[in-house]
Amino acid sequence: MKTIKTKFMKNKLFLIATSFLMITAIFILNSCKKDDTENETIQVAGVPFNPNYFISDGKIVGIDADIAAKAMQNAGVEYNMSMSDFWPGAYDATLNGPNKALLTTAFTPERKDFFKWAGPTSQSMFGIFENGYSGLVYPMPIEECMLLPPIAVVKNWMETTTLEELGFDNLVYYDTYDEALNAFLNGEVKFIASDFYHLAAELKPSGYYIGNVFTITRYRTVYNYIAFSKDVSDVVVNKVQNEIENLIKDQSMVSIVNDYLPAMPSDYMPGTIQLFTEVSPPNNFGTGQGTERKVEGSAVDFVNEIQRRTGYVNKINLSLWNDAYAVAQYLPNSAVFTTARTPERENMFQWVGPVSSSRSHFYTLASSGLTIETLEQAKALQSIATPNGWFTHDFLVNNNFPNIVATAITSQDAFNQLITGEVDALLLTDVSVKWLADLNDIPMSDITQQMEALNFNGYIAFSLSTPASTVQQWQSHLDAMKTDGTFETIWNKWFEGIPMP
Repeated sequence: MKTIKTKFMKNKLFLIATSFLMITAIFILNSCKKDDTENETIQVAGVPFNPNYFISDGKIVGIDADIAAKAMQNAGVEYNMSMSDFWPGAYDATLNGPNKALLTTAFTPERKDFFKWAGPTSQSMFGIFENGYSGLVYPMPIEECMLLPPIAVVKNWMETTTLEELGFDNLVYYDTYDEALNAFLNGEVKFIASDFYHLAAELKPSGYYIGNVFTITRYRTVYNYIAFSKDVSDVVVNKVQNEIENLIKDQSMVSIVNDYLPAMPSDYMPGTIQLFTEVSPPNNFGTGQGTERKVEGSAVDFVNEIQRRTGYVNKINLSLWNDAYAVAQYLPNSAVFTTARTPERENMFQWVGPVSSSRSHFYTLASSGLTIETLEQAKALQSIATPNGWFTHDFLVNNNFPNIVATAITSQDAFNQLITGEVDALLLTDVSVKWLADLNDIPMSDITQQMEALNFNGYIAFSLSTPASTVQQWQSHLDAMKTDGTFETIWNKWFEGIPMP
């Protein structure tokens, strides 16, 4: 029995040792396979698109090309760059892989799960531009832009499909950008829909852009990324992502962009977090022109102080509300403020705040003699103005108001509609109305504050794809500001005597 037992133990030990060696071998093979995957050369492609990706003196250059090359070099990633003739072919090749990457690829909700992403490497701003000045005031409401004479567009470009989705039917289609631009410059069409950067780069050599081309409206902000095929290692993508953020922080991105667009302001370039706001004083608004342009307001002060405490201050994009609100619903590392935290929006964002109060009333002209004490009385009016896409607009829609006038792009536009008598009433926050009345030298005695309809606090709303750690860091800094008195100091600068949220 002793001999049998000893023999059995030896066999058992042999099997254990053999299993251990096999597991070790598999682990080593898998480790080698992982390293091989990470060391594969990435085949990077793009299509001609000045100033992002194009050929000059036989070399592939451009904003996205230079930033991607620098980031990959710094990350120790091997790559080859090539030029493709057609976007669909380059796009499909990257989808299928392996080891592919496509530059100047707009990050969109539809594409989100098709690739692995590193960026942004550049920013695009889609706008409608006029050749010559006819007195149109920027930003022209989207609804009014739909009534313009024909607008030149390029077939199937995102600038075009966005307008189609908005309901534009006054578009003139061209097969290439050169054809559309030539028609715009020679007077065949007076308007063109284009990426701001692309138009400026194309017209820069002639100097025609300055003084001759005017922006009518900005209707969409898009961020361009490096789109990697799904087989590329997460380690590679994360390394490149970290290096892109370093290029942003050390101002290398600004330097690269200025090589191609020397006059481009730094606040027209991506940040590590894309922050959006709208014109809605006193929380957020723009002042100055050109190099003196600033984004100011109570919420802006709060956001910048939070950023200062994180160690890096990103610029703030001042945009139309609908554009800002849309970006923050899908783009990684993005936020929009000041956003009312309503039940309908609760699960759409990650929230930091509150940073403002949003008590909203119906307002009428004192001279009208109108009284609004119930929602039914408000519904019986001929018309009620409020900014398009605001939470006040949602409230009117959700409560089946038949008299909504939501053509205003900003709170100032909606306020003007009341003051000029275009509408019977206005639904807006109390702080906005007081600020706008003071700004326009209109006595508050000329305006009657009617029933309160809504009372929500304003927050910084981060996209769901922003890391939770970032959101928690921002909330912690805001909480600390409220503890150490910084929040109260900023609040009293703008709203002394008004209770803090």
